[in-house]
Amino acid sequence: GYVFKDNSLLLSVGTPTHFSDEIDLLAQEKDSIFGKILEFKESELQNSAQVVYKVYSSGHRNPQGMVLVGKNIYSTEHGPEGGDELNKIDRNNNYGWPIASLGTRYGGSSYKKSHLKNNFVEPIFSFLPAIAPSALTSCPLNLKKYYKDYTCLMGLTLREMSLIIYLIDETKNKLISFEKIKIDKRLRHFGLNKDGTLHQNKENFYISSDKDGLYKIKFKEFR
Repeated sequence: GYVFKDNSLLLSVGTPTHFSDEIDLLAQEKDSIFGKILEFKESELQNSAQVVYKVYSSGHRNPQGMVLVGKNIYSTEHGPEGGDELNKIDRNNNYGWPIASLGTRYGGSSYKKSHLKNNFVEPIFSFLPAIAPSALTSCPLNLKKYYKDYTCLMGLTLREMSLIIYLIDETKNKLISFEKIKIDKRLRHFGLNKDGTLHQNKENFYISSDKDGLYKIKFKEFR
């Protein structure tokens, strides 16, 4: 996942393992890029012969979806067996992987359940069973208008094969509702503009499906 914010690119890098505790723990190592959201400042890239970055947040497993709404960054993240997460991303926060997760290890044993005892940031919501969230973006204009009292996000899923509408109360950092719209395909990406925002042609937007193709979608006379 990626977003552009304050003349910087924020890019997520997952923790590339299913079974290795040693590799999982790189998400907690400050000198490793794995399990992090990295910040690349435009001014530093222009004035350096090397790629310069800072760690924006840590303790991530596999955050594939990211979106900027106003000043807030939201992310959807793959857990292990269960424990997929919707998170609000803030600078210097640690989101706990692999020490704290509501998912279970491949093979059955549990992770520690408590984020708070370790000063980790809890997810806004954790999905049990897993939905395998992929992309995340803002809702199209007609949904934003209809749900104007909330932050309206739209996500794609692989395992659940659905498009999901998330409604968030920003004042409470709380997920009010999520609605699954079944499409029965493994959904991967949204069509985006160069600045990372949802590309819309009137009320149409675009999604991709693994090994299948690109689809044009719109919510007609929603509700």
